[in-house]
Amino acid sequence: MVIYCSVRVIVCPDQKEGEQMKYAFIRTMLMAGLWAFWITEAYAGLESLITLIILSALSIALFFLVPLMKIPQISYMLQLLLVMVGTIITHYTPLIMWAVVFLILMEAAVTLRKDQFRQSLFATAAFLIVVAIYSYPITDYEIWIIVVFFLFSTYKVNEDRLESKEQRVLYEELLGEYRSLKRLQFVTEQHSKAEERTRIARDIHDSVGHKLTALLMQIEMLSIQNGKEGYRDLKRLAEDSLEETREAVRTLKDGELSGIQSVLQLVRKLESESHIQIQLTTRQGILSSRFTNEQNVALYRSIQEGVTNAMRHAHVREIRVTLGKTAQGHASLVIVNNVKDPVPIKPGFGLTSMRERLEKIGGRLDIQQTDREFSLTISFPIEEA
Repeated sequence: MVIYCSVRVIVCPDQKEGEQMKYAFIRTMLMAGLWAFWITEAYAGLESLITLIILSALSIALFFLVPLMKIPQISYMLQLLLVMVGTIITHYTPLIMWAVVFLILMEAAVTLRKDQFRQSLFATAAFLIVVAIYSYPITDYEIWIIVVFFLFSTYKVNEDRLESKEQRVLYEELLGEYRSLKRLQFVTEQHSKAEERTRIARDIHDSVGHKLTALLMQIEMLSIQNGKEGYRDLKRLAEDSLEETREAVRTLKDGELSGIQSVLQLVRKLESESHIQIQLTTRQGILSSRFTNEQNVALYRSIQEGVTNAMRHAHVREIRVTLGKTAQGHASLVIVNNVKDPVPIKPGFGLTSMRERLEKIGGRLDIQQTDREFSLTISFPIEEA
């Protein structure tokens, strides 16, 4: 039997540090490649070659060190200054120079705040005007169109990026409020159920319990007066009914979930709070199994830690949980999630605690990872409660 408990929500996780480093390296290599083309195209002697190599090295270093600077717009301005110096010293303005300027300006557009980018934009405008006047006739309208296009396109990129960032912040705030409301709804629902259970238990105790007690006393008196065997049977039946009623009242008052019920409640709670999709599958035989309190705790905590581990490290929105029985009659739990960039497995405090908890009840934890999936396999012998 398969039980689907799903909540689908769009999640916008941040890029991993490894991906950010990869993209930064690609952009730096692109900048280095553009400078290399410029040096090759503008080479007119040893002096110009050395000048361009020095300028390119300084520009690439500034380009790479932007994330480490407290005032990043200065780095972009200095890069533009180096490009302008290279243009003036070599007395040559190749088309590749415009590509270098455009890349610098586009990087500034996607990394700087609005006020910072305006400073860089004004510096770029001044630089482009100087280069255009120095290298092209005033009547050459094509170059002025290129200058305006550069400035306008990067301004729109910066504006759109900031708008997207504001929307993302608003989305995260709304998501946080939604989670708070879901938690509040969950707590309120639990309190309402507890109050209803208490009311029903009190009603049963006050009505059925008292009447059974009175009936038991009447039967006791009749059995003493008449001494018939039938009264003793009625008394035994009344005592059994009273004990079952008291047990029902205790169960209602406690309201504790165990076994598969606690698992379903946990899945519901995790989905409502974390906005993930959990596919819970139960195999034949597990639903009828009864666990001890220690086994219940181990099962509950294992699912909780497994799902939390998947959300924290894999940044996934879908997790598969399978509950069943092994051929030896042991309880089996398998938690599987997809992985994008597999990394070496280093069990932390959570997985270590899970393994220790399982070992106390004679169970075991197996951790496996492939290029596409990460799985936790848990098993422990079932001792009937």
